[in-house]
Amino acid sequence: MKKDKREITLKSYVTKKEYSQIKQLAKQTGFSVSEYMRRILTGQRIESRLDQEAFLSALKVNADLGRLGGLFKYYLAQGFKNVPPSEIRKVLHDIEDRQRQLRPVISKIRDTM
Repeated sequence: MKKDKREITLKSYVTKKEYSQIKQLAKQTGFSVSEYMRRILTGQRIESRLDQEAFLSALKVNADLGRLGGLFKYYLAQGFKNVPPSEIRKVLHDIEDRQRQLRPVISKIRDTM
């Protein structure tokens, strides 16, 4: 499919502070300033790259918690037979670690909302 040639320039006057904000927002999305502005002006959805990274981090931690929860459930089903207490403590410690990892990710997502 052939792309339409971009041949019209739009001009807008902004303050240095506004330009700095626009550059920062464009950087967060991974777009150039031109592409960012084009998408804004045409009403296209813009997702922050930071939001995407936070979401992927949350998915990874969630998967880890699921795996650890499944392992702990297995230990419970076995009645803790043949499972050394140190192994149970390790699984519980890993779950707590993943919860700690999830807190800043949730905060980052919350801050962007």
